[in-house]
Amino acid sequence: MVNKNSVKIHELMISRGTFFCYAGPLSEEVLTSITKVVKDQLADSESAVSIRNKVFSIFVEQAQNIIRYSGSRVDQSGVGSVSISNTDAGFLLEAINEIETTDEARVCKVLAELKAMDASQLKAAYRERIKSGPPQGSVGAGLGFIEIARRSSRFDFSFEEHNGAKLFIYRGWVDLAP
Repeated sequence: MVNKNSVKIHELMISRGTFFCYAGPLSEEVLTSITKVVKDQLADSESAVSIRNKVFSIFVEQAQNIIRYSGSRVDQSGVGSVSISNTDAGFLLEAINEIETTDEARVCKVLAELKAMDASQLKAAYRERIKSGPPQGSVGAGLGFIEIARRSSRFDFSFEEHNGAKLFIYRGWVDLAP
């Protein structure tokens, strides 16, 4: 018997040009093991090295955000999903994870500010963050969203209720042409 949901997932991934997708508990160890697969997949693309490097960096930052901040945990691992798809213009990277309701407003504010910045403002924000250190409550250096915004051609984000939890959905695009 064919599982209709499995076929739907398969059809969705194929129709979207998804060449990498991971969903489930994500730890630094898991990330280390899947990065080779992602690098190999990107190396097979005909994109310039600079484009592949941007895509890879965004992927790693998205995965690390899930590892460190996902509201859903299994042992020391954050739970979420990350995917990379081909688009007509380049690449689409998506990450989804639960977020604590108390963090939504702060994350929304930070991302809205970054979205309004141009390249020179993002560079200045990056330098300022390095000088001032990580924000309160940050597990890392506090550079992840800035770095993703700098490397993305554009990004969007949303928060959605799902099964009694709040999901954080982040989508970033890397275009082949500037």
